[in-house]
Amino acid sequence: MDDLDYQIITHLIDDGRMPYAQIASHVGVSTATVHQRVKRLRESDYIQSFTVDVNWDALGYPVDAFISIRDNGTQGLAELSENLRSIPFVRSSAAVTGEFDLLLHVKARSSSHLGEILDEIRRIAPGPSRTLVTLSTYISGQVPPLPAEEQ
Repeated sequence: MDDLDYQIITHLIDDGRMPYAQIASHVGVSTATVHQRVKRLRESDYIQSFTVDVNWDALGYPVDAFISIRDNGTQGLAELSENLRSIPFVRSSAAVTGEFDLLLHVKARSSSHLGEILDEIRRIAPGPSRTLVTLSTYISGQVPPLPAEEQ
């Protein structure tokens, strides 16, 4: 990774659909160079995917919750997460430190729908849990400075 790679990634973070020609214009290289660099960055796993940032409220999922669960040693965390994958409303599962083992990010249609999702989670992971429902989000999608920007 060099400074040019970091510049290209920064532009793609800002707008994943930005045309390579526009990125090339911003960073002062040819479109072909940007295309080759992006291809190499994807092959090297620096860029894992291009995603869409959707408005979950508009799509009918206004309830945003974080559920902490404990494994209780019955399953490994990877196996437990894989079992939780069967619940389509679980957006992510991360191993965490502290009182609980996993932190789930869940989207729901309503508070009663969240209750149904919690029932499914408890069926798969019957140990202690804690649920936090998001009231407002003030910062989302912020990206830390890339190493080239920190210098």
